[in-house]
Amino acid sequence: MKKQIMTACTVLLLGASAWIPTAQAANFSTIQPYITDYKFGFTDGTKRVTQPVYDEFSRYATYTVVTKAGKKGILDNKTGKEMTPAIWDNIDLPSPGKIAIVQKGGWFQYLDLVTGKLSATKFAGGHTIYLSPAHETVILMVGQTSMLLDSSGKVLIPPTAGKLSMVQLVDPSQAGKEDTKTVRYVLRSASKQVTLYDPVTFAPKFTLKNAELIPNEGGPDTAYLKVRSGGKEGLVDVTGKYVLAPNYNALYFWNNGYVRVEGPKGVGLWRNGKMIAEPQYADVGIPSGDIYSTLTKDSITYHSISKGSSLTFKKGAEVLQDRYVLGQDVKTGLYGIAEIGGGAVVPFVYPRVEGPPAARLLVRSDGKKGLIPSWEQKMAEPTVWFDTLTTLGGSYSMLAIQDGKKIGLYSETRGLLLAPEENTVITYDQKTNRILVKAADGTTTAYGFDGKVIVDTEEKERILTDHLAVVGNLEKGYVLVDRETKEPISKTYPDFYMEGEDKKLIVALDGKVADLYTPEGELLTREIQIPLGEPSSNQAPATFTMVDGVVYTAGVKADSDKWALVSIKNGQLLPVSEFAYVNASTRNTAKSYFFTLGRPDGTSDLWAVVKGEMTRQVEQAIAVQTVDGLDRVFIQKGTGWDVYSPEGQRLSNGNYGSLKYLSAGVGKPGAIAYQDAKTGGWGLLNIDGKQLTAPAFDHLYPGAQVFPQLWQDTSSQSPFVFLTKQQFGYLDQNGQETFQTAFLTKKPTITYRPLTIQSSFSYSDIIRQNPLELVAFDKPYSWPEGVTSEKRFFANLALYINLPKEAGKEEVLAELIGKGIIKADDTRSDLRDEDMFALSYYMETGQISQMTSSQLWEWASKRGLVIQRGGHNYYQSMDLYAEYHQLFFRELLHIPAGQKTAQAKKLSVATLSPAQKNMLESLIIVNGKAWDQLPLPLPKEDWTKAMNTLIDQYNKQAPQMLANYLKQQ
Repeated sequence: MKKQIMTACTVLLLGASAWIPTAQAANFSTIQPYITDYKFGFTDGTKRVTQPVYDEFSRYATYTVVTKAGKKGILDNKTGKEMTPAIWDNIDLPSPGKIAIVQKGGWFQYLDLVTGKLSATKFAGGHTIYLSPAHETVILMVGQTSMLLDSSGKVLIPPTAGKLSMVQLVDPSQAGKEDTKTVRYVLRSASKQVTLYDPVTFAPKFTLKNAELIPNEGGPDTAYLKVRSGGKEGLVDVTGKYVLAPNYNALYFWNNGYVRVEGPKGVGLWRNGKMIAEPQYADVGIPSGDIYSTLTKDSITYHSISKGSSLTFKKGAEVLQDRYVLGQDVKTGLYGIAEIGGGAVVPFVYPRVEGPPAARLLVRSDGKKGLIPSWEQKMAEPTVWFDTLTTLGGSYSMLAIQDGKKIGLYSETRGLLLAPEENTVITYDQKTNRILVKAADGTTTAYGFDGKVIVDTEEKERILTDHLAVVGNLEKGYVLVDRETKEPISKTYPDFYMEGEDKKLIVALDGKVADLYTPEGELLTREIQIPLGEPSSNQAPATFTMVDGVVYTAGVKADSDKWALVSIKNGQLLPVSEFAYVNASTRNTAKSYFFTLGRPDGTSDLWAVVKGEMTRQVEQAIAVQTVDGLDRVFIQKGTGWDVYSPEGQRLSNGNYGSLKYLSAGVGKPGAIAYQDAKTGGWGLLNIDGKQLTAPAFDHLYPGAQVFPQLWQDTSSQSPFVFLTKQQFGYLDQNGQETFQTAFLTKKPTITYRPLTIQSSFSYSDIIRQNPLELVAFDKPYSWPEGVTSEKRFFANLALYINLPKEAGKEEVLAELIGKGIIKADDTRSDLRDEDMFALSYYMETGQISQMTSSQLWEWASKRGLVIQRGGHNYYQSMDLYAEYHQLFFRELLHIPAGQKTAQAKKLSVATLSPAQKNMLESLIIVNGKAWDQLPLPLPKEDWTKAMNTLIDQYNKQAPQMLANYLKQQ
């Protein structure tokens, strides 16, 4: 169940009469929450120290902030003592929790939690801020009267008239430099005077009269305070002296220590104590740290501070490459380029310029154009002139330039690559993302967007080991070569890669299988090869796992499609299992590895190393689960689950209905909750499968799941929460009850949100993501029982393309390829995501996709078809064809043929899926709280009654809801 961070409220201490006996009362080191009637109370383990009256709570190191009827209070974590009643609108508890800032209405006070004393003065605001390493947390109380305290309650600046604020200043000697350190100061503004306090002693450094601070909110770091005096603005340093007298209309801090100055006659620029441009210009600018500009009515001048020189252009000039300016001569109006602090680089003889910043063009008087060099090139006058240019691949990185009938190639980073020549054809190949240049002699040259020539036919060498290298190219393939003799020692393969330093295997990819070579070049896969999975950016095509110095992987023979587990040791590849499997995966627990080998019937065998030998430990498991942080395996055989070691040893014999791991927190042993298959009750096992309790509970949870506010609290001796129809309580790691109290003392008030497409949680999302949850597709579609997801998928896909439902994968794939729906590919062993996108396009449009791979992925992404996968655990348990089955029916629901067969699925309590359950539960409101805000679910009896009410309502409305949904599509 989704949880929210909660807080709680007023507390009433109870006397001895409030004692509730427990099976094994425990003294908790800090008070722990309990729940009665969906309200929070607190217990010390031996008694309830508060009544269950709180709606929320937040846990701090020493205190707990509680909320009751929207008002907040504070409890002591040790005793549950009420430090302040729940009367406040808000409470802030700065670390280490000795002072609380409390708010009621628009007024703030501070509460000393050690003495219990509340400040008599009320303030307009209260803030916790970082000041310095010596005072990491300080408390600023502000208003007509303000003061500063440290986190322990020590007064640093006593109550004083005016407003205290924080200002951050750099060392004046570092102004304008990069990576300068700043110092935070406290400043007081009152009665048109400003006082700055020393950040260590908190004694006043200076008081400036007849001045008020202008905050530098969001501006760059500066060494100066901006103040207003007599209606004018000026700058003051940390000593209180004016470095810029208050004579200006407005001042603005800029980067690199510059200050824009606005005066009565115009705009200027100030820096490091000097007015470098008097405030007499129309505007000023800072293109870079060393260069500034001044603008008049008709011209702009660029100044170099380091070189003490300047250049003037007509208004509208632009800076190129930091120190070059493209502009017009002030006398002739012709364009050229000059270096600031230097002279003309491109003569001022051109009548105009064209093009965007990425491809600026100088235009001659005869209309010919030349490209201005980009950032990566040396600035110089163009040497090649042309009529037009065309971008290639939608980018300015590569340009085709045309001069009459001549065409050439230009690179943004490398300049002119090919001078314009006749009979040259330049195109962009989207499939390979290359620029192809076909010359007059018929030869074709490929270029990348970096301007470099791509030579596929050029043989390249890649060193793999001390003895071996891979030599070849993408077009002809690759071979292993002895580095000493330069002789090939393998056949040609599409590619090679090295599998890990510890495993020391060379993997040669060869279509659907791979060969293996040792680092010395010996072929290991003579009769047995390695089956490859589908290409993925998240995983290697083959998986190798080392256990006790032996490498294990899957193997397949040339005359069979069945897999075996094989071992690689001492230069030998040997089968460990029989060739009877259809897939293999490596699984891991917290400390160990094991293997699951999938049988054709959908069950799996578990193989593990026991006493140095890899053996089959579990046969025909229906499901196998591992849990992060737990060195155990949950395995379902038949209808029941049990706990196993990673070596396949069965640790429990309960044939349980369900198992789940309950974490006890970092560094503490957890436990395993089991569900009795007959009664549905829950009990507790230790991690070795030993039964700790009978299945006497309706629910068992990790305490941090019920109370996420306690996730950092390591003091709890009772990490598990139990729930029965009547009782809430805690269990320790041994399954002993440490506290219990009434869960419900009165019938909960249950109401419901309206059931509509919009208000029902995720109705539309469920239909979009997996319509099979809420939609039943009638004939001709097939739903065979007891078959793999692969067979179910291909049975329904066969029916869609008018094949018998008995048609298998090979026949369906052949039909899809024959119709052109998916492309032929000899390396394909299963459908791929791209194939599913092409199928979806065909279903949607009735047309064969002519899109490139990248276009098809973009189309699929816009339609929400791209399945988000990731993480090792995901790939351990992913079911590819279950995902594709879901995707197929998503698309079917979007087309008339599918909509004709679609019917609203009738729901029942007994068959609810997790998605259906979540959808309906989102409509339940308990005692005014939405379902996802409940820390614990309803008792089973109340839940069943509520669900039956909703299911009856849903089944009546579902046909119309589905019809309304389809109309909106």
